[in-house]
Amino acid sequence: MATTTTTAVRELGAVGNVCLRCQLRQLVTSRARMRRGISSLSSAAVVEDGHADMQPQKEDGTPPVSPVPSAPLHPIGSRRSSSVAMFQSIVQNQTQMPATPGVSAGGTASIELVKDVARIQTMMEREGATLAQAYAYFEEVVHPQLTKEGSGVPQIVKNQIAAVLLNRLALEKPRDFESNELPSVTRITEIMIELDVLRPSAWATLVLWLVQHIYRQDTVPDAYASLKDYETAMARRDALLRDLLGAWRAFCAQSVAVKEGSPDNASEEEEGKPKSERAGTQPQQRTTLQKAFGSMFPQYLVPSLLRPTFAAFATYKLLTDTFNPARATSGDAAPFLQMMKRLIFRTRPPRLEDFKPIFDTFPDLPRFVWPKKRGKDEVKAFLRPISGQTFSQRKNSIHRQLGNAVKSRDLEMVKKAWLELWGDAPVPDAARISELVQWPDLFDYFILAYTMMRRPQQAIEVWNSMERIGIKATTKTWTAMLNGCAKANNARGIKTVWDKLLASGLRLDAAIWTARIHGLFACREPQAGLRALDEMAKYWDARDDPRYAAVAVKPAVEAVNAAVSGLLRLNREADATRVLAWASKRGINPDIYTFNILLRPLVRRGDMKGIDEVFATMRDANVHADVATFTVLLESTLSNIADLPPAQVISLVERILAAMKSSGVEINMQTYAKILYLLLREGDRAEEPVKAVLAHIWRRGLELTSHIYTMLAEHYFSRDPPDAAAVTALIENRRLHDNKGIDPVFWDRVIKGYCQAGEVRRALDIFDRHFVGEGTITFGTLYDLLRPLVEAGDMEAAMRVVEAARKIGKAEEAAGHHGGSEGKRFWRHRFWHLAYEHGLMGGPLVERFRKANV
Repeated sequence: MATTTTTAVRELGAVGNVCLRCQLRQLVTSRARMRRGISSLSSAAVVEDGHADMQPQKEDGTPPVSPVPSAPLHPIGSRRSSSVAMFQSIVQNQTQMPATPGVSAGGTASIELVKDVARIQTMMEREGATLAQAYAYFEEVVHPQLTKEGSGVPQIVKNQIAAVLLNRLALEKPRDFESNELPSVTRITEIMIELDVLRPSAWATLVLWLVQHIYRQDTVPDAYASLKDYETAMARRDALLRDLLGAWRAFCAQSVAVKEGSPDNASEEEEGKPKSERAGTQPQQRTTLQKAFGSMFPQYLVPSLLRPTFAAFATYKLLTDTFNPARATSGDAAPFLQMMKRLIFRTRPPRLEDFKPIFDTFPDLPRFVWPKKRGKDEVKAFLRPISGQTFSQRKNSIHRQLGNAVKSRDLEMVKKAWLELWGDAPVPDAARISELVQWPDLFDYFILAYTMMRRPQQAIEVWNSMERIGIKATTKTWTAMLNGCAKANNARGIKTVWDKLLASGLRLDAAIWTARIHGLFACREPQAGLRALDEMAKYWDARDDPRYAAVAVKPAVEAVNAAVSGLLRLNREADATRVLAWASKRGINPDIYTFNILLRPLVRRGDMKGIDEVFATMRDANVHADVATFTVLLESTLSNIADLPPAQVISLVERILAAMKSSGVEINMQTYAKILYLLLREGDRAEEPVKAVLAHIWRRGLELTSHIYTMLAEHYFSRDPPDAAAVTALIENRRLHDNKGIDPVFWDRVIKGYCQAGEVRRALDIFDRHFVGEGTITFGTLYDLLRPLVEAGDMEAAMRVVEAARKIGKAEEAAGHHGGSEGKRFWRHRFWHLAYEHGLMGGPLVERFRKANV
């Protein structure tokens, strides 16, 4: 220990009067030379860093330019047991040598470990040996010993592992990046770093093969024979991207933080200044990307980092490719992209000639990394900051949870979302309150959710909570309550809320009047809705009377649209026409929503003449179509495609999408879902158009919604026979088990589909993963799962299904859903009859079942 310390002090003293960073570099360089000196004693010494050190060689010794490297599966048998004996002898002699200043043997190794490492080499020298077998032996036998002995393992042993296994793995892996027999690039990287045998240039060559392989993946739907093949290929591409990011995550963990205030770390400080004030902004005055990259990894010589630098830049370009975005890795990529953006910002732009020596091996990369045309958006993309987790993001997450709860009417989910927002304490701490007061709309959303689920007490508690922290109720809060009553089909509740609103003296606005009118029509109270519209006009006409000043609001097109839409849903077209005439007399002009409302029933009836008249009126009124208008057109266009060839259907869809883009209309996921729904209705005949739409989504870097995944799964199950394998591939390829955005409806449909396809084990696996202990599943699906389990005699699994049903019933009973006749209907479901028949219900359940079925 003393010798090692003395050596380190001597090394630091010898570097002279230089900065701390340079001292560190020189020290690391010195020790790297020592390691290479020790490595040279190995019978299969690691090759020095160089541009061609990982290039598979042709017979004539020249590097190949083929897309896949050609590497032997096992070593050429020129060295047999003699080389193994030599290695054992060298290790023994090396570890027994007395320590000398400046040189460390690096610890001692157990005889068993030395033998096992030598055994790997022996395995590789046998006829027919494969790297996969050698690697499996390493992970099972050798690696646990390395972990156990830790720093006691001599570097020579580690170098031998690199020579006989790791370097060959890095050569072989590019032959088949998707092989499950060989370790991933991430795993190879992790082991190299753990053993301190990673050579930057050699490692970067492996990474560049992977980058080039990913770039060569065809993302055009037409290249694949079926929707399943296309989806599988895109999922494999995402898996390769995750492996690439994993390798960089391991490599970058070695980085040394650059000291603040240093010239190479001025990006954040300089970024906030005007361009004219920035220091060193001229390209010739700025450092190269390679030098900036090297400053983060002083343990490596900067010249050896040419390939790693280009590999990092090529990976960055791949991840920010606007044409083939990496949708499944956007979150994982953030740290790497942030690092690269900082480096790129403070260096001169990388040039093609900077990396020319690399392109003999990788001829495709220049055209991928430096495309001929670069759009302005692409140039600006890397300057956008990647922010960390913020309260705004947390608020958005809660908003999504609440949206899913409202959609599925899941009371427990609403309660969980409220707990996440408000916390456990009766009153949050000051820090949380300072955040909560910024988002009053979220409180309004909770009021809507509880009101629509007929939980007025909880809605009032939310109201009281917001006022307790200083958020005053506004017309938006009252509007949320009115909308909640409308969703609950509670006309009486609308009247009660309206009366209390008038008594409050709050000044009303057009939105709250519209919510009242819409709600009455939604509750199938058309006469009350028409009276409300007329009342709005009368109050406005009497606005000079002080008694009506607070409630008087000028009737606008929004209120008219609410009435017309409600009347048309109730098939009262004559009344809708009269409302439009009434609006015209009052000078209320129609807007795009009015026309969309009028178009829908015409499209449903296929009334082309009426549709043409509506569009002619829109042109006369200078009203432009929006996304809803195009959705209506899609319904009309794609409802009669059964006899059209796929190419023509694709053309129709692309024309509509192009028309939307040229009209400045944003194409959202609801529009895509509508298109896919209409196409999937045609079955496998529409498979090519479906692929085209999915490609359109993925080219924009968007991810499919839970609703779209549900439609795809139901499409596969609807085939004759059901294609359960395609659903399994969809789940595994897209890693849906880990996707928090997938709602219970998807898993409910998948379980039902698997059961109908005879894949009960798969259905049970989904059930155990997503519904045991939590989650809401329909009783129809529970019945479909319970029946085959009972028939197969799997009573243990059947009991788990019944237990899940019991918990669902208990939660709903606690919420008051199963009182009176409603409770009897619940217990009369055929699921409970089946469970009772086979003795799967405990005493309390049996009692409640019998009571409900008397």
